[in-house]
Amino acid sequence: MYINGIVMQSLKDNGYKGIDGSGFSPKTAENWYLNNMEGCERFEEYYDEHIGKTFYNTGVRSYVAACNDWNYIEDYIQESNKRKIPFRIILCETEISEPVMVIPPDMKRKFLGYDYAYATGDNYSAVYNEIPFVFSDFHLNHNGLFETEKEIREYIGQREIYEKTHPQYTLEAGDFIIFKLYEVMLDA
Repeated sequence: MYINGIVMQSLKDNGYKGIDGSGFSPKTAENWYLNNMEGCERFEEYYDEHIGKTFYNTGVRSYVAACNDWNYIEDYIQESNKRKIPFRIILCETEISEPVMVIPPDMKRKFLGYDYAYATGDNYSAVYNEIPFVFSDFHLNHNGLFETEKEIREYIGQREIYEKTHPQYTLEAGDFIIFKLYEVMLDA
């Protein structure tokens, strides 16, 4: 797996600490939450050029919407603190080779679990949106994620069977990938 980089996410206490970050409801965290705020145009411009890449502008089938520029992350953290916005710093690892982030060996991080989500955009998560409603036999860890790669691959197998035996569009379709997620712990 490749360490792709960081996703900045608003802090929500809803039992789920995965990559899904649409922010469409008060219960849902939002990824890259400063991008659409007044006075934060620099963040949106950088995101569009360096992070939110798609097949359209990379020519690569899969690209993870994660940041590998620690200077940008530090600026994002400072602006979040200035605006008193609680946040989480999520470190993403996937089988997708772009982007790649070299992290310092002393970076403090806590393993969260495995998620299955879109590589870009708001990172819609099948785990967050389907497990409680469609696949309730699967058990998630205290972060609302799968604890092991074996468990998430079993879920993906069951999901594929479900898709073949149920009407089209019963489940969200898209370019899902497996995320191995960590929360980066900042020194106080």
